[in-house]
Amino acid sequence: MPAVPTAGGEQDGDSLFSLMADDAVRLITVGIDIGSATSQLSFSRLELRRADERYVVARRELLFESEVILTPYADSTTIDTGRLAPFIEDQYAAAGLAHDDVDCGALILTGLALAKTNSQAIGEIFAAEAGKLVAVSAGDVLEATFAGRGAGTDRRSAETGRPVIHIDVGGGTTKFAAFSEGELDQVAAIDVGARLVLFGSSGEVIRVEPPARQMADALGVDVTVGQRPGPGVVAALAGHMAGQVLAHAGVAPDLKPDGDLLRTEPLGRSEDSATAIAFSGGVSEYVYGREKRTFGDLGQPLAAALVRLAGEAGVEVLPVPGGIRATVLGAAQYSLQLSGNTVYASARSIVPLRNVPVVSPRISLADEQLEADEVAEAVRRALSTSEASARGETVAVALRWRGSATYPRLTAVAQALVTATGAAAPGGPPLVAVLDGDVGGLVGRHVVRLGAQVPVLVLDGIDVSELDFLDIGEFIPGTGALPVVVKSLLFPNAAMGQHRPAATGERAG
Repeated sequence: MPAVPTAGGEQDGDSLFSLMADDAVRLITVGIDIGSATSQLSFSRLELRRADERYVVARRELLFESEVILTPYADSTTIDTGRLAPFIEDQYAAAGLAHDDVDCGALILTGLALAKTNSQAIGEIFAAEAGKLVAVSAGDVLEATFAGRGAGTDRRSAETGRPVIHIDVGGGTTKFAAFSEGELDQVAAIDVGARLVLFGSSGEVIRVEPPARQMADALGVDVTVGQRPGPGVVAALAGHMAGQVLAHAGVAPDLKPDGDLLRTEPLGRSEDSATAIAFSGGVSEYVYGREKRTFGDLGQPLAAALVRLAGEAGVEVLPVPGGIRATVLGAAQYSLQLSGNTVYASARSIVPLRNVPVVSPRISLADEQLEADEVAEAVRRALSTSEASARGETVAVALRWRGSATYPRLTAVAQALVTATGAAAPGGPPLVAVLDGDVGGLVGRHVVRLGAQVPVLVLDGIDVSELDFLDIGEFIPGTGALPVVVKSLLFPNAAMGQHRPAATGERAG
């Protein structure tokens, strides 16, 4: 059985109940964000208190925020782990923490850090503590979600009832997350960022990435390497980039989005369009006036153009405390639960499973008559936001069961799971579903009866949310229950207190 993380390190699964007898667990967590442009760490202390069979975060204390450094490179595409590793060690020392002091955390890789050679080399830095970390390959979709939730835009949308577009403007890309009533509706990403053009100490261009060259050519301005463009050229290019950001966000109807810049599907248009936006990422430090220095890129003029164009479009720019730290503040939270005795597994060999991401379809199961097609469509939409699903990896579908467990209702949900996950075709990943009601065994049997050709695991009595990750242990002898570790990317909220907003050290987009 996989080891179960505890406040004091690790213990085997047979000791699970002794841990759950404690009313409070205190953990030290680390969030590590390594991206194309910047790298940083954040340490926190969490106090978790027991609520029935689940530990929930009662208090979060920020212990230390590292410098934000420019990610070091050995060449144009290879991260220099020989320089990155000492930075990591220095930050542990500055925080007054040894690696053994940290109980759990999240390692988030974005941009070029996701390249195979880079991710392998970075993984070696943390190999000794890999069991403590939720290693997340956060591509465009997941990074957009992290940024929006880490900055609290989801809560702002819930509190105000207004749709809000969160815009994370980094060094190479801009990510969008559309929230309404606190829920994530859509995400998208484009090739616009502050470090698509870099300048030397004398103002000469030293690097131009292809998307920036494409936009410069469309504008008819010269950003040739070795040349020193005038301020008008820089302002024109930054203004064009800012226009594309707001056009793709759907908040500047007079500006036409360039489809060639898209890295994902575009944000769809809704009848209730957003009239408010919020920013994170390195460029946001200029948007909100927290950074005055320049770093040889387009960060400052790009932010100025974003503020100007948003004002011209009549779009409200909401305050965001997180800024450049929005993503890294998703440090891991651990909570322990036990599945119900009616858990369903088509074969016991399906467990253990580790680091299974959770998606949560937006549909109510409260209606007495459920339509399988409607439930299936909601499951498909949720899976479409998961990069793990796109890679053909195991994903857990979380559904909140409401109402009676009648045959037609169980059949509708089971049919939806089989259809939306593609489980009727052999050779795919296991079908994993999580329900908060005591119906796991019934749903699982219906899933198999309706033609699932992959291993099936249905947990019940488990409370999870989108962006959680599950570690599922082996069956507890004599009980038929499974120990489940729910690892949640923790985003600050009012109850836990806000993080400090100021960034320190170097900054890039």
